[in-house]
Amino acid sequence: MKVVILGSGFAGISAYLKNPSSVVIDKEDYFTLTHRLVDVVERGDRSLAAIPLPKKFLRARVRGVDFKRKKVITSEGDVEYDKLIISLGFEQDTSKVKARNVMKLENVEDALKIREALGKAKSVAVLGGGTLGVELSGALAKMGKKVFLIEAQRRLLSFMSQESSDFALSRLQALGVEVMLNAKVDSVGELVETSSGKVRADLVVLTAGMRGPSIIREMGLSNVNNRMLVDEYLRSVDFEDVYGAGDCMTVRNSFVPMSAQVAVQSGERAMLNALGEEEKFSYKQLAVILRVGDEYFGDLMGRFVKGNLARLVKDFGVYRAVKMVEKASLI
Repeated sequence: MKVVILGSGFAGISAYLKNPSSVVIDKEDYFTLTHRLVDVVERGDRSLAAIPLPKKFLRARVRGVDFKRKKVITSEGDVEYDKLIISLGFEQDTSKVKARNVMKLENVEDALKIREALGKAKSVAVLGGGTLGVELSGALAKMGKKVFLIEAQRRLLSFMSQESSDFALSRLQALGVEVMLNAKVDSVGELVETSSGKVRADLVVLTAGMRGPSIIREMGLSNVNNRMLVDEYLRSVDFEDVYGAGDCMTVRNSFVPMSAQVAVQSGERAMLNALGEEEKFSYKQLAVILRVGDEYFGDLMGRFVKGNLARLVKDFGVYRAVKMVEKASLI
């Protein structure tokens, strides 16, 4: 049986490790270590977040899927499959920000473009107070920039513990970041106009608005916010021989968070189910750890942690991701 995997992120690589005879298709020749995108902005070293992918993977752009004929249409020709796992990651929705001069932070190239733009910027507005926005704001402040962090919710890191939220706020403010909470962005031009006032910034970076990639909708798959709908077994609600994994999918009548940990777990389960195991998908979000300046903190198994323990957990997550890709290269 020929299994084809679209995308070689956390979900795609973990799926491949469960079935090394499968075919992996990705337009890039490197794995993006999203944990370190902010490090790339800080240091300008792409190798911090770009890990070479196995050369056996097919480097091609996915143009679509003929689900009836069971063929993936790519820039390098058609690829037939018996079972298909779609794990194409996420993209940022910039359509809700009425401006052309807003930079996104999805990948290594984005990180390098932001770093280049920082050369002419004294002030930066970061839109979104999730993990990415909080870490980026701390890094920019350490680089000597005047930073405005704008968050639509009433607190930062709204999906994490109150302790993590409070700690993030205190650390950012100690670094000089002006945090604007409960502030919805209306438009971005010469000024960033929000429901709580206007901000003048030389550079605007969007770190929110995560959704599934637009190709999910273009393929005609049932979706919510471009995240393909799957059942409890991660099987597409539209086609029984198609599975979804990672950030590009969500379970029907439920919700699946976008995170590397969940992506790895869903990639493994999608492959095992494609091979015939038929087990319902369940996930565990064990840890969410951040770095603001030199401080590490976050939630570990439901409890707030900081300091050396938090740093060890974050470093271990990076280590596991690197080893996962290295293992795929050795198979």
